[in-house]
Amino acid sequence: MEPIVAVMLILGCDHSMMVCRQSAEPVRQYVSVEACEADKTLRIREVDGYPMAIADCVEVAGLAPDQEIAIDWRIDAVGGLIAEARAGEEPSVVMAAVSGS
Repeated sequence: MEPIVAVMLILGCDHSMMVCRQSAEPVRQYVSVEACEADKTLRIREVDGYPMAIADCVEVAGLAPDQEIAIDWRIDAVGGLIAEARAGEEPSVVMAAVSGS
């Protein structure tokens, strides 16, 4: 089995992008960032229950298929999703985060 290199984080947000929540769909795993990016548009269209959805492909080089990761994320001042992953830690979910920086 190939190592996981990227995961896709999908968020559903309100119209103002001030309140976002991680999608109920399980985090998808990919063997490359490019494969993740190619799948992103389709996955965003599948998010129900939110007027807006955004996604980011987060690099997690060398992640084993059963290894847990923590994904920290925030929405920047222009509505962009910024996400970072750490392997081998308990998952942490930020329910809503807005940064003015």
